[in-house]
Amino acid sequence: MFLEIAKVVKHIHFVIEDAEAFHLLILNAPKIASCAKPGQFLMVKISNNFDPLLRRPFSIFFCEKEKIAILYKVVGKGTKLMTYWKEGDNVNILGPLGNGFKVYSLSSIWLLAGGAGIAPLFFLAKVLKKKKANFKFIWGLRYKVHSELLAFLKENFDITIYTEDGSLGYQGLIMDGVKKFFDKKKPNFIYACGPLPMLKALAIWNKDKKIPMQISLETNMACGIGACLGCVVSTKAGYCKVCQDGPIFDVEEIIWK
Repeated sequence: MFLEIAKVVKHIHFVIEDAEAFHLLILNAPKIASCAKPGQFLMVKISNNFDPLLRRPFSIFFCEKEKIAILYKVVGKGTKLMTYWKEGDNVNILGPLGNGFKVYSLSSIWLLAGGAGIAPLFFLAKVLKKKKANFKFIWGLRYKVHSELLAFLKENFDITIYTEDGSLGYQGLIMDGVKKFFDKKKPNFIYACGPLPMLKALAIWNKDKKIPMQISLETNMACGIGACLGCVVSTKAGYCKVCQDGPIFDVEEIIWK
């Protein structure tokens, strides 16, 4: 874990009308980039003032040499302020934090992302590609995304997309895709990240199938290092800290409410 003053290399805003808006922030952070693993995250200081006071957690989207990237959506004051950061600005970041995915080179792997949950899975997919693993990537969204973001993602590998309104890819929820493709070819491992309702639906669907599955939990965090107990989740082993014991868990560990 390093406390690093990173410099903004590039900040791309994938924002158009009637589409889900995403922002890609690329930072020069050689210390963190040298040891980050898929599934780990950063705690980012938003302001030098006391408002916002707390750092914000972000999964690492990818690492390239001395650079790390964050793909984020505006969900509140902190992320709104981030959109004003420009090339050359300094950003105070802490990381890499948490555990990472256990990376397997298997014959049939699924990556299942919901919304901004694509971030840690994109990093994982880049590693799996280097290992020449065979994987299927499915991304569920409410509606379409900017064509330039889609082109950027698909430069790396094919991604099957489901949108609730049918404005991009297949119409439906990501679980519709899961059921459809499961009937064609069963995976022998699943990685997933997305909203809790999506992960719960996956856990219920998988209960009788018992496919090994690792999930990355998205939750609010205050410190990111296990000190505040603000991100605990109920598991079969008791309460666990998402920031320290996770954010990666085996799906059967979680007690879903």
